[in-house]
Amino acid sequence: MDVADTVGCSVMQDSDEDYIPQFVDSDIDLQDDDDLFAKNVDCDKGKDKVKLNFKSFREEDLAKPEFKVGQTFASVELLRRAIKEYSCHERVDIKCPRNDRKRVKGICEDGCPWSLYASFDGRINCFMIKKYNPNHTCIKKWSVKSFTAPFMAGKYLDSFRADENMNMKNFSRVVQKDWNMTTTRSKLRRARRLVKKVIEGDELEQYNSMWDYAAEFKRSNPGSSFYVGVNDDIFGSCYFSLDACKRGFMQACRPVICLDGCHLKTKYGGVMLCAVGMDPNDCIYPLAFAVVEVENTDTWKWFLSNLKSDLGILNTEPWTIMLDKQKELIKGVRQHFPDAEHRHCVRHIWQNFQQTHKGDVLNNQLWKCARSTTPELWAASMEEMKVISIEA
Repeated sequence: MDVADTVGCSVMQDSDEDYIPQFVDSDIDLQDDDDLFAKNVDCDKGKDKVKLNFKSFREEDLAKPEFKVGQTFASVELLRRAIKEYSCHERVDIKCPRNDRKRVKGICEDGCPWSLYASFDGRINCFMIKKYNPNHTCIKKWSVKSFTAPFMAGKYLDSFRADENMNMKNFSRVVQKDWNMTTTRSKLRRARRLVKKVIEGDELEQYNSMWDYAAEFKRSNPGSSFYVGVNDDIFGSCYFSLDACKRGFMQACRPVICLDGCHLKTKYGGVMLCAVGMDPNDCIYPLAFAVVEVENTDTWKWFLSNLKSDLGILNTEPWTIMLDKQKELIKGVRQHFPDAEHRHCVRHIWQNFQQTHKGDVLNNQLWKCARSTTPELWAASMEEMKVISIEA
């Protein structure tokens, strides 16, 4: 090697040490895709090193999407979601006349220059924005097609988890405040239905899993009772009671049973019947539950028959049954617990009492009479009631 070659090589090595690679910024509107690649020649190995500096779009960027030429997307689904989010945030209708697994083209309404074109790039194995015009000349809208019920359901899932009783009026106000868009009541109702389906699960699938749940109920709690009634292969009723609750109630709780029912506010409706007791700490102790189509005399008789059989009650005289003044329930209790003491719930008595006798003084005196633990205290409280109002 001569001197000139030696000097040339040393100059090249010095220049390689001071050389700073040029990275391509995706913010620049490139005319040719090849300009996105910068080559750096390595003198020692004689190979080309390709350096890339593309801005990748991530899931976190969906909160406020911004597009740039050279921006990459991991999948076409992510790109479509980004366009939909952009349409809702900017309140413009974005159409995609070309939308397949290889290419996506988005345009705004007629006369607006906004456009986006992205395609799959085999060199980086992801989607890349090749052309983009961010300028809008159209006006913002109060309603866009991308603002659908599933879109709102995904946005307000956590809100409904925190407040499951959010009504349609408050939901509409929250949507209008967050997005500055007006939506129809039917769309809001569909969105709330989708959210509840995610939170509470599919009701039809839950009924279809009733037999599996009954089998697991008896396997994990030996001695428990679980009965399912079917009418023409359609769910009609069910009764269930845990063995541990039954044994604990018979061994340590007072012989007092409280009965009541409540309506199920679901798609298929129904009524839940329940029986509870009082533990030594004066807390509610669950005994048995049932789900029936309607609350009538026959359903209550069926429920009380199963309850009496589960607890093994033969002599009903020591027992006290607490119930409201429903005629159907009274008939069932008289048939299955004829010798038991029948008492009525004070809350239901108070609801009828306040219709004719209003005022906090009479209300407090009524509860004082109900909390009397001995006949003497009850008689004294009733005398005080007569002093306040003889009619009461």
